[in-house]
Amino acid sequence: MTIPFVKMHGLGNDFIIIQDFSRKFSIDKELIKKMCSRQFGIGCNQLLIIKKFEDYEALVEMYNSDGSITGACGNGVRCVASYLMEKGGYDKIFIRTIEEKLECWKEREYISVNMGAPKFDPKSIPLAKDIKENQFELEGYKINCVSFGNPHGVIFFDNIEELEKVNILNIGPKLEKNSVFLEGANIEFATILSDGSIRMKVWERGAGMTLACGTGACATLVVANKLNISERKNKIILDGGDLVVNWKENNDVIMTGAAEKVFDGQFYVK
Repeated sequence: MTIPFVKMHGLGNDFIIIQDFSRKFSIDKELIKKMCSRQFGIGCNQLLIIKKFEDYEALVEMYNSDGSITGACGNGVRCVASYLMEKGGYDKIFIRTIEEKLECWKEREYISVNMGAPKFDPKSIPLAKDIKENQFELEGYKINCVSFGNPHGVIFFDNIEELEKVNILNIGPKLEKNSVFLEGANIEFATILSDGSIRMKVWERGAGMTLACGTGACATLVVANKLNISERKNKIILDGGDLVVNWKENNDVIMTGAAEKVFDGQFYVK
């Protein structure tokens, strides 16, 4: 069996995209892990399967590189939207995940997605039952939690020097898998730069340290605004490039950035 795919990335946050309208491919957890492997497969942070596309709406299943399901991936949504809009000549479509329905559109050479409203309620993130607030101390860090269809814990540092000292490869997995997060969490490490923009690094649940995370950028922006250290619209500078995030007055969060096709091919399955 061969599985056709497209490889895309949003700021180095890379994805395998598979179109499976007829549901003819049997893709289990082990196959996902193999395809996502950079040593034994194609290599990516997440694998995205388009199950259906009609009336400008796509149904997409999303999987982390460890084979686990993820409810949302902002950069992945933008890449799928870019792929389908380019293929069909559309300017706007909707992407439906297991969590929500997201509107996507072209904005000059970039792709924008409305990520909806952030959720701060501990039950919605979700956090352990004994946690009543979404801000608390964890492993020596003050962490601020929010959900964008997947859980995030955002940590702000006073300056770029403090941020650069953090051993994310060491502390990232400890925070991700802490029992306070009932479903694990993406962990963002951020600071405000001298020009007011936000520098952010990320440890992604089920994927490890990545070059960018769209929902993580959204989480970081809204937390920064809640802490009164950022305007509602700002540039988020990630290892792989920049995103612009705008928390609108109606509570919707709009994320805008590049989405690029790398190559397409076929994956051989014995």
